[in-house]
Amino acid sequence: MNVYEVRKVHSCEFCGTEDETLTTRTTLDEAKTAAEHDAGLALTWEVSADGRGPLWADREDGVYRYYIYQWS
Repeated sequence: MNVYEVRKVHSCEFCGTEDETLTTRTTLDEAKTAAEHDAGLALTWEVSADGRGPLWADREDGVYRYYIYQWS
Protein backbone atom coordinates (compact mmCIF):
# COMPACT_ATOMS: atom_id res chain seq x y z
CA MET A 1 0.00 0.00 0.00
CA ASN A 2 1.30 3.45 -0.91
CA VAL A 3 1.46 6.31 1.55
CA TYR A 4 1.74 9.93 0.44
CA GLU A 5 3.51 12.35 2.79
CA VAL A 6 2.68 16.05 2.40
CA ARG A 7 5.40 18.49 3.41
CA LYS A 8 5.40 22.29 3.58
CA VAL A 9 8.76 24.06 3.20
CA HIS A 10 9.81 27.68 3.62
CA SER A 11 13.36 28.69 2.86
CA CYS A 12 14.90 32.16 2.80
CA GLU A 13 18.08 33.93 3.83
CA PHE A 14 16.39 35.45 6.91
CA CYS A 15 14.60 32.40 8.35
CA GLY A 16 16.75 29.57 7.06
CA THR A 17 14.76 26.46 6.15
CA GLU A 18 11.55 25.39 7.88
CA ASP A 19 10.31 21.94 6.83
CA GLU A 20 7.03 20.68 8.27
CA THR A 21 5.20 17.39 7.68
CA LEU A 22 1.53 18.30 7.33
CA THR A 23 -0.07 14.88 6.96
CA THR A 24 0.04 11.47 5.33
CA ARG A 25 -2.69 10.14 3.08
CA THR A 26 -3.38 6.86 1.27
CA THR A 27 -4.17 8.37 -2.15
CA LEU A 28 -2.44 11.02 -4.24
CA ASP A 29 -5.69 12.97 -4.68
CA GLU A 30 -6.20 13.13 -0.90
CA ALA A 31 -2.60 14.35 -0.46
CA LYS A 32 -3.07 17.09 -3.06
CA THR A 33 -6.34 18.15 -1.44
CA ALA A 34 -4.68 18.38 1.99
CA ALA A 35 -1.88 20.59 0.63
CA GLU A 36 -4.34 22.83 -1.21
CA HIS A 37 -6.47 23.14 1.93
CA ASP A 38 -3.40 24.30 3.87
CA ALA A 39 -2.39 26.71 1.09
CA GLY A 40 -5.90 28.10 0.81
CA LEU A 41 -5.91 27.85 -2.98
CA ALA A 42 -5.58 25.41 -5.87
CA LEU A 43 -1.97 24.44 -6.60
CA THR A 44 -0.37 23.54 -9.91
CA TRP A 45 1.61 20.35 -9.35
CA GLU A 46 4.88 19.63 -11.13
CA VAL A 47 7.13 16.58 -11.37
CA SER A 48 10.79 16.95 -10.38
CA ALA A 49 13.19 17.46 -13.28
CA ASP A 50 14.67 13.96 -12.92
CA GLY A 51 11.20 12.39 -12.76
CA ARG A 52 12.14 10.52 -9.58
CA GLY A 53 11.67 13.19 -6.94
CA PRO A 54 8.49 14.30 -5.24
CA LEU A 55 5.63 16.22 -6.79
CA TRP A 56 5.89 19.87 -5.85
CA ALA A 57 3.87 23.07 -6.05
CA ASP A 58 4.58 26.69 -5.19
CA ARG A 59 1.94 29.00 -3.73
CA GLU A 60 3.11 31.63 -6.26
CA ASP A 61 3.77 34.13 -3.47
CA GLY A 62 7.17 32.58 -2.83
CA VAL A 63 6.50 31.89 0.83
CA TYR A 64 5.86 28.14 0.86
CA ARG A 65 6.49 25.20 -1.42
CA TYR A 66 4.56 21.97 -0.97
CA TYR A 67 5.98 18.50 -1.66
CA ILE A 68 4.29 15.13 -1.88
CA TYR A 69 6.51 12.08 -1.33
CA GLN A 70 5.29 8.59 -2.18
CA TRP A 71 6.32 5.73 0.13
CA SER A 72 5.40 2.12 -0.40
